[in-house]
Amino acid sequence: MPAPDLPPPPTFDQPRQRPLALHLHASRVAPEQLMGCVVIVIDAIRASVTICKALHEGASRIIPVLTAEDARVKAAAAPPPVLLGGERGGVLIEGFDLDNSPLSYTSERVAGRTIVFTTSNGTAGLLHARHATRVFVGCFCNLTAVCSAVKDEEHPVHILCCGTRSDLSLDDVLAGGAMAKWLLAAGREPVTDDSHTLAIAAYDLAMQRGMGGLRDAMRTSRGGRNLVRIGLCDDVDYCTAHDTLPVVPEFLPQHGVITMSR
Repeated sequence: MPAPDLPPPPTFDQPRQRPLALHLHASRVAPEQLMGCVVIVIDAIRASVTICKALHEGASRIIPVLTAEDARVKAAAAPPPVLLGGERGGVLIEGFDLDNSPLSYTSERVAGRTIVFTTSNGTAGLLHARHATRVFVGCFCNLTAVCSAVKDEEHPVHILCCGTRSDLSLDDVLAGGAMAKWLLAAGREPVTDDSHTLAIAAYDLAMQRGMGGLRDAMRTSRGGRNLVRIGLCDDVDYCTAHDTLPVVPEFLPQHGVITMSR
């Protein structure tokens, strides 16, 4: 904690024209602070990737909810065909149709269907951003697509890393660093906080050994370790690949659904 008698912090720069902020964990920004902003929500292992995969394979919409009971209630009220998807502790919730593995979301299972979806961190991160002007879902797999969608936004852009429960998670930070690097190269201007610098440094360090280095970093991250421990290493590797799912999922809080951005 800082000293209680500190003066206000100094101002180092002029106001940004196209500001970019990165939050290393959702708890570092209040929902109200995202009003009037555009937010990219990252749960790199695995919710963001699973959402991208489901829409890429033809799911009509995804309804994110906080709890398994919320999911059952929403599914019962939604017009069919509806699937329940999600996880707790990395594994399938009892009575659900699908887990949180992107590999489970094939066109045969999800095309034309509504998916009511709850995960440990990702769906909570989306609901955390509910006051934003626009909310997108981002990960390595749709890196270029989602960054291209927001690069010219007139509103401030925020990259929101969901983390693992109350802890920062390197997997989200790595993906956030890749997005921040892309968007800064496209002309967005960083805020004075050092979070984007730390995230970009982590991504660049991992990439010094190419995709193999990034894969190793993802496997040893908080989220990656959890999946490797239960035998889901293939999911981690799938979540590490760049630009394999060129879709832009957009969460529409007023309707409570995620669909393809238009």
